[in-house]
Amino acid sequence: MKRLLIMIVVLGLMTGCASSPGFVYKPPAPVVNGLRFPVKVAVLPFKDVTEDFTTRGSIFAPDGLTLNLVKAGIPGTSSALTPELWAKSFADDLTASGDFQSVKFVYSLSELVDEGLYIGGAVEKAYAIGTWDKPNKIALSIRAFRKADNSLVWEKEVTKVWTPNIIMPCGLGIQCVIDQRYKDINRVMQGLFEEARIDLIRTLASSSESRAGEESLPAPSSPASPESLEGTIERILNGKPD
Repeated sequence: MKRLLIMIVVLGLMTGCASSPGFVYKPPAPVVNGLRFPVKVAVLPFKDVTEDFTTRGSIFAPDGLTLNLVKAGIPGTSSALTPELWAKSFADDLTASGDFQSVKFVYSLSELVDEGLYIGGAVEKAYAIGTWDKPNKIALSIRAFRKADNSLVWEKEVTKVWTPNIIMPCGLGIQCVIDQRYKDINRVMQGLFEEARIDLIRTLASSSESRAGEESLPAPSSPASPESLEGTIERILNGKPD
């Protein structure tokens, strides 16, 4: 019975029985009075390096149906998660974290002004299976460059394999399924961005410490009271307020 219900819902979604305003990323609540690296950051559009398909398999055999979330999304449920959306979402996430002086999304390097870093990335995988009891996969590769000399200062690949948290009490309520799908994708994106952001902070902090006295990115600081670099880094990574 459960299998039948899943197939019915999938058929309904794939034939466009529901309309949706589109997915909008919601970052975690902004950090108030958080410590910051005194660095301005720009995020450029990510690239799409996923496989060249929108869907594989048949809606009549959802176990074998694979959807490319970047190129097509989930018809009737989720709009396409374009590379631009991923980059804008990461910029929003970095802004909400309070870890940097400022963060903005730009379309090209020509838009850079006084940023110390610019970030680019690629969506390596973004695949969903036709049924809710099969694992989905998202993989991102993200890099940060020093604007002064375009040198690579950080790179990270983050991956998430998960089974969507769609609750069956939605029944055949399409809008309920859409809302849960968006909430589930948002949760996964938050986790991926958090992992990338913490690793970026750790790398920048280490670079600032090891290159003391040289021209480099400044170390994080607290406007309220000076403290050791080690203590500052620890509080940033742990999300502790001043």
